[in-house]
Amino acid sequence: MKKRTILLSLATIPLLIACGGSTAATTSAATATSKISGTVPGTLIEAFCEDGTYVQVSSTQNGTTQHPFEIEVPQNINCKLVMTTNEDNDSTRVITPIGFIKGTATGSTLSLNGDINLSHIPLALDYDSGYDADGDHVMDQPLHVDLNNSTNVNINDTSVYDSDNNGHIDAYDDDDKDGTVNAYEDDDHDGKYNIHDDDDNDDHPDYIEDDDKDGYINHRDDDDNNDTPDYLDDDDNDGINNHEDDDDDNDGTRDDNDDYDDNDDYDDNDDDRNS
Repeated sequence: MKKRTILLSLATIPLLIACGGSTAATTSAATATSKISGTVPGTLIEAFCEDGTYVQVSSTQNGTTQHPFEIEVPQNINCKLVMTTNEDNDSTRVITPIGFIKGTATGSTLSLNGDINLSHIPLALDYDSGYDADGDHVMDQPLHVDLNNSTNVNINDTSVYDSDNNGHIDAYDDDDKDGTVNAYEDDDHDGKYNIHDDDDNDDHPDYIEDDDKDGYINHRDDDDNNDTPDYLDDDDNDGINNHEDDDDDNDGTRDDNDDYDDNDDYDDNDDDRNS
């Protein structure tokens, strides 16, 4: 296997660096956060965190080959980073897990207690199957960033968003072995990649949510074994899929006020089914 390592400068940044681009995130307003910034060659950046936080940002086009980005993650929580170039092209897409080096240690996960700037990350723009044995466009080896012994970050190999414990983030598994990872499937056949499909407008891709809070992302959760993810089923036959339906049992009471609904995505009563 080919291993790629880059040495990047890393410095504490005391102020927010203004940065545009699209953003989707799930974080708690009360959670302290740290910012990761840098530049990339036109990229989608994602953070997957152990507390369930998911954030995606697109780097800002600025007329150069080094586009700035900033992504905010919870402090002192283990997170993984994935960066993707050519995201909208199935043939040339390059999905790169980011690894980390600190001193003599390497890790796939980082935990921050302050802001960091990763300088320029020279991600690949041309897909090379030599780095991708199974052809799913996820590079087999991470691109390692040297953190220069920063005191703002710790690294480890904690499993994050990996319900089957196979070493891969669930979003970047290829569950049906068709050469397309889960993030770039189109579960509801609406012409949008899962990663950009947010039908309930909660700034979080529908496929990666966990509506029934069982530890499995919606994409791979099919409890009734009907070959359709449960979040796309329409259990009450009202023409609205379960994920978007805020009255899932069609009793006229919104799920967040209903003690007997079965759609925890709209439900504040986690113990309904035992009521």
